[in-house]
Amino acid sequence: MCSSCLPWKTLLLLSLAVLLADFTEIGALAGLSECESATIDDVNESLKKYSKCLPDMIAKGEKASINFLAWTLQEALDLLRPAQEQFCKQLTPCPRPVAPKNGGLVCVTIDSTQYCKPMCNKGYDFGFLRSSRLYEVCGNATGFSWTTQLIGGKALAVCNPSEMAISGAKSAYFPSNSTCVHTLASPEAQAEQLNIFLKEIAEQGIDVSVRDQGADCILCGY
Repeated sequence: MCSSCLPWKTLLLLSLAVLLADFTEIGALAGLSECESATIDDVNESLKKYSKCLPDMIAKGEKASINFLAWTLQEALDLLRPAQEQFCKQLTPCPRPVAPKNGGLVCVTIDSTQYCKPMCNKGYDFGFLRSSRLYEVCGNATGFSWTTQLIGGKALAVCNPSEMAISGAKSAYFPSNSTCVHTLASPEAQAEQLNIFLKEIAEQGIDVSVRDQGADCILCGY
């Protein structure tokens, strides 16, 4: 089996598992001295190193080791996800919107108003018809609460398993060869989705030239 055949998120988790296996082979996780000198780039390089041989290595793994690594990975992801959200500048006093699981949100802030476009991954579709409802808004005109079809006020959309993507606009779906998480990992893919959204907003008469560029953000649901 080739590593390129694996979904990106699965590949990431398996890559982290192999990286942690390096540490557990010597009987312990990295000590404080290793942590002080290591960087995120070091981790990324290790993931690249093992990406081609992951399937065979995981297939040979023992039950106890795989279970331990799965727990360790979940602990790591629980730390990474809040850290990712910190890179998204939130408009005060609007509550931080909740991105749909199996999809995400593309958000921009213009003239003290935040606009977020819900998007679904391939294989999922919106729970409500959104073909003419491209984005949700929070700002002074909405009483600093989100316009949403859902109860609760923060969740802006739901992405349900579906073989067909027909409920939303054509641009409201991540490309078939990508996902929200994959897009978030690529600066070029992020810029592409943000530019698409800005163009769509501009076509509705909103002056995107005054947007807060520091608030451009993509949030993924988990």
